[in-house]
Amino acid sequence: MRAVLLALSLLLPLQALAQANDTSNPIIARMAALVEAYNAQDLDAIGAVYHPEAALLAPGEAAIVGRAAIIQHYADAIAAGSTNVRFRTFDIRPSEIMAVEIGEAIVQVGDTDFVTRYMHVWEVEGEEIYLTRDMYHLLGTR
Repeated sequence: MRAVLLALSLLLPLQALAQANDTSNPIIARMAALVEAYNAQDLDAIGAVYHPEAALLAPGEAAIVGRAAIIQHYADAIAAGSTNVRFRTFDIRPSEIMAVEIGEAIVQVGDTDFVTRYMHVWEVEGEEIYLTRDMYHLLGTR
């Protein structure tokens, strides 16, 4: 736990590192694992990033609460043809037991890229960092 807390405390200021998606940062490494799992369509690995009691706030939907429901949300998105997720973290604000991350993700569906902006709340539990709150909105397509 001390190692995770120390790693979180070293994140400030992180803007320059975050923009480069430097996976030596524990939050960015977890995001990279989430994106890798999504692109591999590995629902178990996606679920492992989220806390069992996490909440996902997707545009136009009621809160999706709990790891199983979040996994189903991703399963539905993958079944609808979403692929090739990319991300860029803009900012991370850590505290002793949590961090707030703001970034952008691009998800390809067919020939269209959907650009989203997200805010994540990450929390330390034991030796692990979990995504506990995930909120995003659609910026547009390209």
